Amino acid sequence: MNTPTYIPDFPRRLALALLALSLPVSAAEKADATTSKIKTPAPAPRVAPTIPPPDAKAAQVPEGYQVEVVLSGLQYPSSIEFSETSIFVAEAGNIDGDWLAPARILEFPLANPAGNSGKIVADQLSGPVTDLLMHKGKLYISHRGKISVLDGGKVRDLVTDLPSFGDHHNNQLTVGPDGKIYVGQGSATNSGVVGVDNFLLGWLTPWPDFCDVPAKDIALVGQVFESADPLSALGKNKAAMVKTAAFQPFGKTGPADAMVKGAIKSTGTILRMDADGSNLEVYAWGLRNPFGVLWGPDGKLYASENGADERGVRHIANCPDTLWVIKEGAWYGWPDFASGVAVTDPRFAPKGAPAPEFLMKEHPPVEKPLMTFEPHASVVKMDFSPGGKFGFEGQMFLAASGDFAPATALEQKRAGYWVKRIDVATGKAEPFFELKNSAMGEGDMAYTVTAGPKRPVDVRFSGDALYIVDIGAVAFTQSGVGPAPRAFPGSGVVWRISRSLSVAGK
Repeated sequence: MNTPTYIPDFPRRLALALLALSLPVSAAEKADATTSKIKTPAPAPRVAPTIPPPDAKAAQVPEGYQVEVVLSGLQYPSSIEFSETSIFVAEAGNIDGDWLAPARILEFPLANPAGNSGKIVADQLSGPVTDLLMHKGKLYISHRGKISVLDGGKVRDLVTDLPSFGDHHNNQLTVGPDGKIYVGQGSATNSGVVGVDNFLLGWLTPWPDFCDVPAKDIALVGQVFESADPLSALGKNKAAMVKTAAFQPFGKTGPADAMVKGAIKSTGTILRMDADGSNLEVYAWGLRNPFGVLWGPDGKLYASENGADERGVRHIANCPDTLWVIKEGAWYGWPDFASGVAVTDPRFAPKGAPAPEFLMKEHPPVEKPLMTFEPHASVVKMDFSPGGKFGFEGQMFLAASGDFAPATALEQKRAGYWVKRIDVATGKAEPFFELKNSAMGEGDMAYTVTAGPKRPVDVRFSGDALYIVDIGAVAFTQSGVGPAPRAFPGSGVVWRISRSLSVAGK
């Protein structure tokens, strides 16, 4: 899973259908055969399903903890932050299925947020808004291509022109021991090569010259891919094919054995800057989509990474999501390694096709993950428990916003939709917050038509409670030639978990 327009991903059946229109008959038949393997989601209902109001009884937590609904009726909330008197909630805007949703920040009174409609303190942001960070009394905002600060009631940009106009964006913000602000920056593409999938995600047409940019100079092996050319087909009403290559704009191959120049504003990186936005630099690189980025109480920097999908001209199958410990200057493998393993390994081969080949001539030493999770779980943001009445001092709470099957892989499997408690010292993970089985919807709508948690995206401790931001209901339904994303505005929720009784052994 990934976050192209905030929550992943895109309708792959539609991509294959478009591809088939541009291929010779034999190749088109092959594409149709591949398409037929994808589980077709339920047809779009004539009447939109009703999402029941949130109910804490539909959520599962460990014994001794209780769940409350703090805020509901939100439009795709993505982040939460606190001051001494207020709760700030970001509504992402620009998500799959509702690309015109407003990107804004709402303020609620901390003492009694329920029943309050919220005051808009910032709008006209560049959606999606991916994170909020309160630092030294100022609210920092991570939104597409920018890091800004709310200063005197106005949004002031600190960093602009981040390479966030592709599949993924700049993500969670965290303050390091050095007082600098760190941010995850996602890749432009699924696996290094611009293709039809990026056209379907909506960014290839407005930004035809956009592509991945490495953090350091890299030499490529010169591999060339053949793709359907949707730009030419649209302009001339005629099918066409085009050759394209890694780290190049669509339809460009560059010279053989090309050397690609690195840049600070690069994709697939952890960046850091001074609190005023100055001295931007690369801290680590080789990450596909480092969505969650957080300094822990142990003085280590952690990052969650979304694994690759089976899409585009360079498919990678069975790619897990990953939790990393980030080291300064280290390389984490993308686009030629997944969770520390070379993508040439047979485990990453799509059905009926060979495993991908390397794009880079040489590779720096690649790091090994702290933990891996099921493919397409969509691990996102995290926080560490301060202990106290809540318990579990120093342990990580990590959210996973869930798969977007059948768009992310040929086989439809449910993954994610949880918050897990992780002991980073032992690597042991336990479920902490998820939907009760008895509260699930039916079939493809299991995590959509429910009163329980749907897609947790942010976790944040405040006081003696854990707040969880649930972006709400987003599902795929059958439309035309393939599955289409369907978002349900007003289904976003902020849940609060607190200790109700003693928890044995804690």
